[in-house]
Amino acid sequence: MKNLVILTGLSGAGKSTALGLLEDMGFYCIDNLPVNLIEQIIPIISINVENLALVIDSRSGNLEDMYLVIENLKKKYLKEIKIIFLNAKDSVLINRFAHTRRNHPLLKVSNSLEKAIENERNSFTKILEISDIVIDTSNLNPHQLRERLVEILTSVEKKFLLRILSFGFKYGVPLDVDFVFDVRFFPNPFYVVGLRNKTGKDKEVKEFLYNTQGVSDFIDMLKQVIDFAISRYENEGRMELSVGIGCTGGQHRSVFFAEELAKFYLEACKVLLEHRDVK
Repeated sequence: MKNLVILTGLSGAGKSTALGLLEDMGFYCIDNLPVNLIEQIIPIISINVENLALVIDSRSGNLEDMYLVIENLKKKYLKEIKIIFLNAKDSVLINRFAHTRRNHPLLKVSNSLEKAIENERNSFTKILEISDIVIDTSNLNPHQLRERLVEILTSVEKKFLLRILSFGFKYGVPLDVDFVFDVRFFPNPFYVVGLRNKTGKDKEVKEFLYNTQGVSDFIDMLKQVIDFAISRYENEGRMELSVGIGCTGGQHRSVFFAEELAKFYLEACKVLLEHRDVK
């Protein structure tokens, strides 16, 4: 077996869409397998299957048992395994269940949909912590989710994947990043004549920020933190790091810093650059 993907996460976060993509990519997919059968089934199936994907979620059984099984799989299939956790904001999950009219798997033991989502999120805390890749699908349509998964699953080369995401705090902090850096303490180009309608990718905004005291020093400090994190992640067998850089609206400062970091790491890593809130 070359690749083992454990697809998990919150109900309504997009696992069905992700599973369809995995099938399209040639993975042998098993959905809703009881957790007590997983470790028995994998050695049998892997004899004739190169790429295997398992969906493990609230339907699979006891979540504490699930956590222990995933931990054991990570130790046994260190080089082959990827744990992908799909996450989303509560408000988004509520809207999705209302739209599809499907029942949440924990609704029977909860008083409401909101409580079911809260209980599931709390139960998945430990599994979220040991996941290799976390994807926040709150702002992703099915096509964008598929693109994100393709980026992850087609990274067959051993190059480290560094994802850099710019965002605006007023639109919410992303759930699928390992580090969040706040750059709101630098002057906001939004209030500078001629820069309001531009972004951090424009020459005028770049010049304004590079002429701001402390910007170059802060970029150097960001590089030091990221370099250290990459080295430690590689030692643990993890080949992806997600970094979020936020300013107020996600148009100027965060975009600038994300662009500058991406240029620096283009040779050393496979860089995935996203500007979430640029219109």
